[in-house]
Amino acid sequence: MLVMAFALAACDYTEEKREIGYKGKARINPWLAAERFAAQYDGGVRSLAAWAAPEVEDAVWFVPASVLSNASFTRQIEDWVEDGGHLVLLVEHADAETNDWLDDPVEPQLEPALVGMLARAGIELSERKNSKESVTEIKFDDESFEVAASSKTAVALDGEEPGVFASAPSGDGRMTVLTDGRLFRNRWIGDKDHAALLEALVFATEYEGTIGFVRGSGLSLWALLGKHLWPVLIGLGVLTLLWLWKNFSRFGPLEAADCVSTLRGYDHHLEALGDFQWRLDRAAALLVPLRAQVVERGQRLVVRSGRRDDDFFQFLADRAGLPRERVFRALAEAAPPDSGVLTRTAADLQRLLNILH
Repeated sequence: MLVMAFALAACDYTEEKREIGYKGKARINPWLAAERFAAQYDGGVRSLAAWAAPEVEDAVWFVPASVLSNASFTRQIEDWVEDGGHLVLLVEHADAETNDWLDDPVEPQLEPALVGMLARAGIELSERKNSKESVTEIKFDDESFEVAASSKTAVALDGEEPGVFASAPSGDGRMTVLTDGRLFRNRWIGDKDHAALLEALVFATEYEGTIGFVRGSGLSLWALLGKHLWPVLIGLGVLTLLWLWKNFSRFGPLEAADCVSTLRGYDHHLEALGDFQWRLDRAAALLVPLRAQVVERGQRLVVRSGRRDDDFFQFLADRAGLPRERVFRALAEAAPPDSGVLTRTAADLQRLLNILH
């Protein structure tokens, strides 16, 4: 029936091709093409997945703005720039986890430490209000580069019009800000003059050394776990709840497997029977037959042993290993005062019967 239903139903469908991005290293490293382009020059290339202080042999560093989120990082960068390093700061679309095929960029957070560092170098970084500027040309070092850049963040040198690009010397080095980091990412570096602008920035410094690309992001570990590992975390949480439900007591404490229920124990039934007999007639009906058997068997044993003249109660006490007072109470006490004494008396009589066989 299922096959017939599929055969009779219309099977029209539409194919849709969707570009989802690169595979392999280019998928996790948005600066891979820029790194390979820069590797053709002397000095080598460093690719850093997380923040690390720049070293003396580093000449140019491309850093996302979200990485410089505290005064410690900005102080290290400033010291390095003062000694001759060239910082290229990428503001928007610069984080490693940004998907170049989804139009949902994360709004950059302009930290006070970052804004203050740029202000000391004569660069003003600000955020536009509900606007986005597109630029088709960037001028740098007496050259003009055709680009396709747009951003909500504005950058400008002191006294100049805001735009998407600004560069100023600082100490023996230089600070450059590009608000649209897509120009140097894998997907767009081959467009227009983006690669030529990258080359001009690399050679803008007088010092030769290593070219560094920092892929680190300002996201915390918990934010990454919440974004990428939430199915695993939910599964672990469900398994933990099931384990707790299985092993913890749900309707009161669990009894041990080898524990005998008191309702089925012989001693409990014996106590219950003795309590009933004691409340009925002070256990006279229970004790009289036992006492009669003990006296009859004891007298026969005394005669056979040739100790007719000995103390009868002491004779039984020696045989049973009990004190004479307990033997006397078991045979001569009129009525036990409570059910506990009745139980002990009945137990003593049973012991005497066992040793008189």
